[in-house]
Amino acid sequence: MKKIIALVLLLVAVSCLFAAKEKEVPRINKTLPFSKGINLSNWLMGNQPYDVANYGKQDFEDIKSLGADITRLYIMFEEFSSGDPDFIIPDWLWKRIDDAVAWCTELKLYLIIDFQNNCDGNSKTRPDVENMLEKIWPQIAERYKDSGKYVLYEIYNEPHMRSGNIAADVSKWNKIQGRILKLIRTIDTKHTVIVGAEGWNSVVQLLKLPDYKDDNIILNFHDYSPMLFTHQGAPWSDFKHLTGVPFPYNKSKMPPLPKNATDEEKWGWENYKQESSEATLVKPLDDAVKFANKHGLPLMCNEWGVSMEYADKEERVNWYRLKAKWMDERNIIRLSHDYKDRFGIFNTPSSFANFPEDVNVELIEAMGYKMPSDIKPRSRNWLETSYNNGEYAIYKNGLAKNLICTAWTTYIRKNEFITFDNQADDNGGLYIAIPNAEKYNPLPFEFNKVYDFTPFVDKGLCLEFEVKTTQNNFNLYVYFMDSLDDSLGKQGYEWQAGYSIRNNEDLNDGKWHKVRIPLKDMKDNGTWNEAEQKWYSGEGLFTWKRIKHLRFDFGEKDLTEECCLRNIVIK
Repeated sequence: MKKIIALVLLLVAVSCLFAAKEKEVPRINKTLPFSKGINLSNWLMGNQPYDVANYGKQDFEDIKSLGADITRLYIMFEEFSSGDPDFIIPDWLWKRIDDAVAWCTELKLYLIIDFQNNCDGNSKTRPDVENMLEKIWPQIAERYKDSGKYVLYEIYNEPHMRSGNIAADVSKWNKIQGRILKLIRTIDTKHTVIVGAEGWNSVVQLLKLPDYKDDNIILNFHDYSPMLFTHQGAPWSDFKHLTGVPFPYNKSKMPPLPKNATDEEKWGWENYKQESSEATLVKPLDDAVKFANKHGLPLMCNEWGVSMEYADKEERVNWYRLKAKWMDERNIIRLSHDYKDRFGIFNTPSSFANFPEDVNVELIEAMGYKMPSDIKPRSRNWLETSYNNGEYAIYKNGLAKNLICTAWTTYIRKNEFITFDNQADDNGGLYIAIPNAEKYNPLPFEFNKVYDFTPFVDKGLCLEFEVKTTQNNFNLYVYFMDSLDDSLGKQGYEWQAGYSIRNNEDLNDGKWHKVRIPLKDMKDNGTWNEAEQKWYSGEGLFTWKRIKHLRFDFGEKDLTEECCLRNIVIK
């Protein structure tokens, strides 16, 4: 009897041992001095509105203060370059990247210089992508080859050729990436290079990457699974008609399939229970870990996240907690997408989100970060932060705090952009250069909240700025807009009060001229209602009590010559 009991106990012990082995999580063998970070997007991206002058050293300090040890800078090199045939990167862009490199080096925060591109759901990677990369990467490598250890390169974000033959696309991209890697190594053998797979950095296609015979690279993939949850309602995705999708799967919470559902939405809805299960979500991670270990390389997921617009707040946090746990268990380096936008770490997707008080604390704790205790709330008041020496700055040697300048930005003509913080050649400080502008395409400044300007008007203050151009028949319409308030009906439209500068004022001689406009002289001009597609003439409804915008409009004719602005203040 004792022998039988002993045998049973032995079998139980063996069974437990095998069960433990089956549950053992594979881990990346090769470690690096960084493990988790946050992407800094929408700063140097040219295919959408972006806050071109709204990020600075403070943002890197804030990211570092959470406990992040790496960040990633999205840069649209192609869009900002001179284009075919040489793809020359402009000096102003180099200056911004140089600043980021210097700040991160000082902070000991690793920085990925990411070659970003258009990843909209309807986009395709350009067919001559190799030619473009061959022209731009030598410029990047040459400039940063002597920078410190905190700089990393990422060859290309989310290649997606979409030829209809995924095998052919994978093979083509793998060869292109290998050739660009070798090209970089002819200039820079020191810095780590991040490589990724076709199919928007697919973790599945990652397993088909060849051996590039370079032990200073990182294998990278992106993880937004299950897409039906992370991208629900996103207008650029295949899941824009579906919202209210729970995580994890809960039959009673599942929204009905809409009548206009796409094929992708139908498939995602029908298979969501399986696609959102832990077994399905962790298998690609395990496969990627085994592949990376086979090649003796580290593994990174430098984009993962959930859009905050339609996902349940608690379920979104839970998704981050699980994903962070799974990647940490496997020693996968991770960088969340993004900072201040829809996938960001703040409670709302706003450029005006304030650190630290607007941070989603539950979210960052789920990601393994911790709010610093020694950072005090910063002033949100433009009136307080912009005032100096009797004037209120809007742009004076840089954009004032609690303001942004956003436009479709502004790429008004191919490869020509509004650029900020140019150095004036007459020791007059920094300036903004507008290369050209279509009619009714203004340079817009937006205040972080509504401000009462009536004290300015009552005191007789002026809007003052300097302008320089050689444009013939130069016209400039400068106007303030009050804020939209739906509760006020027509009275709550964004009414304008402005002042027109005509060609006869001789401002087009290529020299700097100071312009001074008393606010009281700005006249109620009307408003354009976008929803109605209708212009309303001035009806005395403009109010100085709720100002939200300042705009510089270059008239009814296109601006074909460069126009420069500086020292924009109210005084």
